[in-house]
Amino acid sequence: MDSVNSLPETSETDSLEESRPLNYSFWVGAVTIRGSAVPRVILDIIKFGFLAFLIVLSATYVQTKFDVILAIPFSVLSAAGAVLGLLLVLRTNAGYDRWWEARKLWGGVVNQSRNLGIIASSYGPPSGEWRNQFIRWSAVLPHVIRLSLRNESSLTEVSRLVGRANAQRVAEASHMPTFVSSILAQMLSEGRREGMSRYAFLQAEQQRSMVIDYLGGCERIRNTPLARASAIQVRQFIFMFLIALPFALMGEFAGSPTFNIVGLDFNNGIFLIPFFIMLLALPMLSLDRIGMELQNPFDTRRIDHLPLDAICHTIERNLMEVLKNDSIATEEGFVLETMQLDPEMAALIAKGNARDTLIS
Repeated sequence: MDSVNSLPETSETDSLEESRPLNYSFWVGAVTIRGSAVPRVILDIIKFGFLAFLIVLSATYVQTKFDVILAIPFSVLSAAGAVLGLLLVLRTNAGYDRWWEARKLWGGVVNQSRNLGIIASSYGPPSGEWRNQFIRWSAVLPHVIRLSLRNESSLTEVSRLVGRANAQRVAEASHMPTFVSSILAQMLSEGRREGMSRYAFLQAEQQRSMVIDYLGGCERIRNTPLARASAIQVRQFIFMFLIALPFALMGEFAGSPTFNIVGLDFNNGIFLIPFFIMLLALPMLSLDRIGMELQNPFDTRRIDHLPLDAICHTIERNLMEVLKNDSIATEEGFVLETMQLDPEMAALIAKGNARDTLIS
């Protein structure tokens, strides 16, 4: 077995921090930028404000030169705004349903992986080597599922658990989770021949197959985005609403005093319209963005991607604890190679275990 390598500095700490629940203080949540959709839509918000400014100038020019009133009844846009709000809520809920389903599937991966280790340690054949290898490969399976869902190829964790030679075999597989699961199936068959009870064998085989079922559910979420036509239509509605809104707001200012600039008569307060447009664009574009971000909960580029790094390391640590407490493996001299985490990472994982957010 290769010696243990220290975990490289990655975004795992960030993932753990992002998985923590929002601080219950209203003001802290109100001013928080990290984890918010605002930074990703701020440029679009500014663009809508600039478009509103151009619309105000153009409409004022037409009204002054041609004595034509360009205004839309505000009641019309009020009804349109209510419909648009409903569409945005439905879109966001659809994205959240996918995110939550993915989290439940990974909860199943956690539970079944633990069950595999417990069954192997408690009911496996009286072979320390078999138990050591089976539990290690059980810890590898969540890692390769994570890598497969994210289209990543770093096999640091696999190498640490089962050695570089086996990690190379995994890397050469066309579908890493299936390859690792087949190894576990072969080891279960071997364990049955070496004295594992039929009941334990069937239970372990059921847990192994359930993990693959959960993987299939995750791949379905990743490979089947929400209907493209629906997303396009919602964005077109947002665009039309925010472009039409300045005309309705100009009608609201129509009776106010005017002032003249370069021969154009402007109503008092009319230059506040771009700011009103940006204020309305903020929740609309943010909700639209959140709905899009939640479509793929496995992509690390998304705002609220699942903390799969932390989840997988929690599974690994749990299984290594099972192996450490296995009397047969311990008596036969199998030395447990534990994960080497930097202090900050270890502290964050410990806090995560306390509230069990990353596991259940």
